[in-house]
Amino acid sequence: MSKEKILILILLISGFIINSCGYKIYTKADLPFQEVYLRNVENLTLEPGLQDKMRSIAYQKLIDNGFTITSSANRVIDIQITNYQLLTISELGYNTVEYQVVINVKTTVYDAKGNKLKEFNPGSPFITFFRTTRDLQSIIADKSLAIESLIQDICDDMMRRLIFEVEPKNEQQKDSSDE
Repeated sequence: MSKEKILILILLISGFIINSCGYKIYTKADLPFQEVYLRNVENLTLEPGLQDKMRSIAYQKLIDNGFTITSSANRVIDIQITNYQLLTISELGYNTVEYQVVINVKTTVYDAKGNKLKEFNPGSPFITFFRTTRDLQSIIADKSLAIESLIQDICDDMMRRLIFEVEPKNEQQKDSSDE
């Protein structure tokens, strides 16, 4: 067989495999809404700074997924961090060497008039682990990295729910008739 025929055969097989596995590329036009406003990120826990990390990562994830961020958007998002726990998993000689971080989040989506469209808990609780046997500064740095990774996962799940979970039809019809 010639090189062109082999290349065409490989491309056809690759295309068939990609199409048959259910993988689909979505564009900005496929989004359920184009604009969103990230209004409040509220930290109801005693861990300082979670709201700042959540706002920063959620903002970046919205942009990365094709949403335009504007205060005049028809969809408004509020996020509440409802639970944060840092638990000891294992000890070695009275020193904690493995920790578990648990974060629960509640996300609420409103229309421009303040009517609640949907509320969900992105995969709550999200749990991650980290190990360390070093000094206190390293433990704090490792904890910070674990929290950031956990918030990334939470925001990924939040984006999946915003994009792929359909809002109730009666709310969408109200919005379109109001405009």
